[in-house]
Amino acid sequence: MAVTTTIPTVSPSAESPSWANRPWLRCAVTVGLLFHLFAIVVAPLAVMPTSPLWQRAWTFCRPYLEVLYLNHGYHFFAPEPGPSHLVHYELSFEDGRVERGQFPNANQHRPRLFYHRHFMLSEFLNSLAIDESRRELFRDVTRSYADHLRHKHQASEVTLSLRRHYLPSPQHVQSGKKLNDVSLFAERPLGTFRDRAMLVEAPGISTERR
Repeated sequence: MAVTTTIPTVSPSAESPSWANRPWLRCAVTVGLLFHLFAIVVAPLAVMPTSPLWQRAWTFCRPYLEVLYLNHGYHFFAPEPGPSHLVHYELSFEDGRVERGQFPNANQHRPRLFYHRHFMLSEFLNSLAIDESRRELFRDVTRSYADHLRHKHQASEVTLSLRRHYLPSPQHVQSGKKLNDVSLFAERPLGTFRDRAMLVEAPGISTERR
């Protein structure tokens, strides 16, 4: 005798309400997506130089962009990228040796992502250096860089400076000068550090080319 088994069927509407039955949810998701796309566009467009309109849009979107770390400066690459920055350091040892270096350094920091991470460190330091409202944070970050370098290399003293590397002009390139020509650099001393203390306080910012 054959046994027939009946499998009960459940309609989709019985399992969970569909999107059609939740117009408020569809509306909320749509608004959220539109705001997200708007904020993504605002992030690069608000980088100076820009218009007052995008500056106001940045003020509105800034909390959302910074919480999710979406405030990338893609404007850095176009249409007119600005100068880049390097942190130069001088290490002094108890035996009298002196070693010099900088970061980022394309010859030392490989692969390219590792170089980029160091580049972000130097650019972050520069962003603090030019912001008068964050002077205390600038000093703390500078001191933390010095402490790390001193500990990593077992040095007794570290002297830091921030170097600005300007882009060459068309005339500069046509004259045959190299990208590392001294005239394309400006330097700001940051101080000399020993045992988490600043021995020599840096003078004012120098943004003039050599």
